Amino acid sequence: MNKLKIALFGYDAYTGQIPRYREAVIDLGHELTFENPDIIYANDPTGYKDAIQLKKIFPSSFLILHVLDIPWHHSGVKKWIESVVNCLKIADSVTVNSEKVKSDLLQFFSDKDLLVTYDVSKDVYLIENQKKNNDFLYVGRANDPIKRIKLVHETLKLIPNATENIKICGSENPGFGDYLGIINDESLNKIYNETKFVLLPSKNEGIGLSMIEGMICGSVPITCSDNLTAKEFSPKEFICDPNPVSIKNKIDEINKNYEKFNKLALEYGKKYKIQFNKKTIVNNLIKIYTKNKF
Repeated sequence: MNKLKIALFGYDAYTGQIPRYREAVIDLGHELTFENPDIIYANDPTGYKDAIQLKKIFPSSFLILHVLDIPWHHSGVKKWIESVVNCLKIADSVTVNSEKVKSDLLQFFSDKDLLVTYDVSKDVYLIENQKKNNDFLYVGRANDPIKRIKLVHETLKLIPNATENIKICGSENPGFGDYLGIINDESLNKIYNETKFVLLPSKNEGIGLSMIEGMICGSVPITCSDNLTAKEFSPKEFICDPNPVSIKNKIDEINKNYEKFNKLALEYGKKYKIQFNKKTIVNNLIKIYTKNKF
């Protein structure tokens, strides 16, 4: 493959994915540029406007727009969908985060094939023979009702000392547990590896990267049955009903034979380590470009 010129747009902060895409483009030997790029890629709607503007300047560039999720719980979702669909019509190719997002988007947009390319996980990996000295971890926003962190709190109240022992990583402090804020990949990786259970009680996710990252590191994710992406990516053994008693019972069930379920998490994690790797994702975009341009 010849060296390609690639322009990237989207949420460009540590908690976004664009910095990881940028690293992958460079690691794969391609060039990051806004000057006559071969590929223009926007990872989320915050980058669509600039990506489309660059496409207008360089019409021969191949424009790929990615849809992370549809924010069903937001009051302005109808207007959001209308705006996003208008942008997608301009794209040369549209990619999505998961089969669930594809199914959702097809209700409003069927002009083009929707290609599932997933999204980049953080740079996490398995630390061999790491002792599990932390029981619980929550990674994500605390003030978003769709994340249902209150369900975490109510569950932990049923387990002795658990509300103090859970580690919480994210941009908002929920007011319980050991709140660590936003931490770098290496620190998060260490915590994932030390943790027995990653709690992901969300009602809706484009993917739910803490579920994926947890399994890569050998943690067991506990997810809820009304979250369709949990059913897409998680073993059924890790899924329970969305209520505190059911979640506690699932934790107790797994704890009775934790080694068995830890191995199951690692089986899935080994696959996801490749599938969600930043170089894999960028190569997927390049394959789409190559298939359509040549």
